[in-house]
Amino acid sequence: MSDVHERLRRLLLVVPYVARNPGITLDALAVAVGLDRGDLTRDLDLLTMVGRPPFQPDDFIDLHVENDCVYVDLDQRFSKPPRLTASEAAALAAAAEWLKPATGGALAIAVAKLEKVIPAGARARFREIGKTVDARGDAPSELAPLTEAMTQHREVSFDYLTQGKKATERRRVQPNELFSHRGQWYLSGFDLARKEMRLYRLDRVSLLTLERETFAPSQGLPTRMPNPADRAEVRVLFSAIAAPYVRERFGADARPAEQGAVEVHVSGASELWLTQWILSFAGEAEVLEPSWARDAVARAAQESLDC
Repeated sequence: MSDVHERLRRLLLVVPYVARNPGITLDALAVAVGLDRGDLTRDLDLLTMVGRPPFQPDDFIDLHVENDCVYVDLDQRFSKPPRLTASEAAALAAAAEWLKPATGGALAIAVAKLEKVIPAGARARFREIGKTVDARGDAPSELAPLTEAMTQHREVSFDYLTQGKKATERRRVQPNELFSHRGQWYLSGFDLARKEMRLYRLDRVSLLTLERETFAPSQGLPTRMPNPADRAEVRVLFSAIAAPYVRERFGADARPAEQGAVEVHVSGASELWLTQWILSFAGEAEVLEPSWARDAVARAAQESLDC
């Protein structure tokens, strides 16, 4: 081990050791870390330089020697839990859902306690954001191997059940992107037999195999869901809460609006598809025009309240 790495190891040991043994003498600390008194003193002087330039004393670590005894006080950020904002807490909860915490596991317990440590004034906002985040914990088993295949740029083979067919077909694909849309997982990839990009629903994929053959990764734009609509253009305004998701899915087609909102023009939305899509945003999406689209969403919303 180099002298630099050895010194770093000692420094990382000294801080927690002194924190657990406040008032330890210089001689006792020197024995504990295997140094003579002079080298230890130089290490302690270096520890006072830990912080943001220009390295003000007690920036992160307040270390001092008094009457030949060593004391260390850590910044409160190292000893007290952070006060999360509603958005930060919602992001943590969503990330935990992706990890599918097992009931009773450490992560599941932490998620259960998350809301309790949020400042009281932010809890309502936390619940509101949570309702708009699609982070269900029922991700398909194919997600992990497909992620591995994309990371390593390896081809995959799988049986695929095309809608309307009774039997599966074997597909050989170069996976490009995985994403969740309206609660359903999809794989975008280049179908080697058909020589084109295709979209596959993961709940129709079975017998997935990672092949040894590799491929050059695609540099194309993120995949967009095919729009089944067949009517004139519809203008939809999404609130600032839904804006990050919309920008991710629509890219440059999501146009900035006031107060952090974004506007999207959907090329011809059928009434059924449009109403289901708008209502899935739980009030964070509004149809601006045309009038038939606004009326359709209003009727659908009223019917759902009447049920």
